Amino acid sequence: MAIQLSTEPPRTPDAVKALWDTIPFAEGRDPEAVMRCLLGSNLVVTAWDGEHLVGTTRVTTDGVYYATLWDVIVHPDHQRRGIGTALVRRAVAPFLGRGFSYIALFSVAGGEAFYERLGFVRHPSGLRLTESS
Repeated sequence: MAIQLSTEPPRTPDAVKALWDTIPFAEGRDPEAVMRCLLGSNLVVTAWDGEHLVGTTRVTTDGVYYATLWDVIVHPDHQRRGIGTALVRRAVAPFLGRGFSYIALFSVAGGEAFYERLGFVRHPSGLRLTESS
């Protein structure tokens, strides 16, 4: 069966939790909070194998200068099949050619090469503030 992409967020948190719990950086997140982050995003792209959610990503933006790509997640059983690439391309397409200063993202260590193949470049100065800082 072919993978289908959709810009509709999943309807229930169960599918998202089942997918996100397969990825170490997203594992154990509260399913209701995950749904809120998806619904609060400007764009959500999901990948489906029939009725099974196998991938997600999302974009937030100020609509003028900046957009940020978040949470590119593909189920381990479906990785290396082009799903991540398709998710990223679909997610950034509406923001290309509109004069944005850039589309940012955060990558897990070791994931940078994947994004570089899609045209992203490393940024030398990145800082973050967390509640534990």
